[in-house]
Amino acid sequence: MKKLVLVVFLSLLLPINVSAQAIALEELQIKNGELSPNFDSLNNEYTVTLPKEEYNIEMEYKVEDGITVSAMDNFDLTNNATVTLLLIKEKEKVEYHLHILKEEEENTLVTFKEEKNPLEENFMFQYKIFIIPTSCFILILFAYKCIFRKKHKK
Repeated sequence: MKKLVLVVFLSLLLPINVSAQAIALEELQIKNGELSPNFDSLNNEYTVTLPKEEYNIEMEYKVEDGITVSAMDNFDLTNNATVTLLLIKEKEKVEYHLHILKEEEENTLVTFKEEKNPLEENFMFQYKIFIIPTSCFILILFAYKCIFRKKHKK
């Protein structure tokens, strides 16, 4: 009986084989930018570095027959934008996300940060290590006196 229960229990835990066709890009090339990391059909997240004067991604891709590919949000691209490639085959969908990084001009302007004199900081910041514990002690003492006050008998 124990063996039967063990066999039934193990059969429920074993993964069930499901046969499905994988929807994936076979190849992806970016014509006006750089794709990072290199294309792998099992990876769905990429970073594309574009020159600052480019505002959309020019790409070439290969897919199996019967797969429809649509690019979403591939216009007026700014830094940190995301372009989504949606692959659809019958009822199955797969998304590839291309995160955009725009090349920026180097900023040669040097700025110096003035250091504040610690004595010029506000009162609360300087003395918070004294004020907070003292005020907590006073509040606790007040609560104690209110809760445990003595009633005087006449």
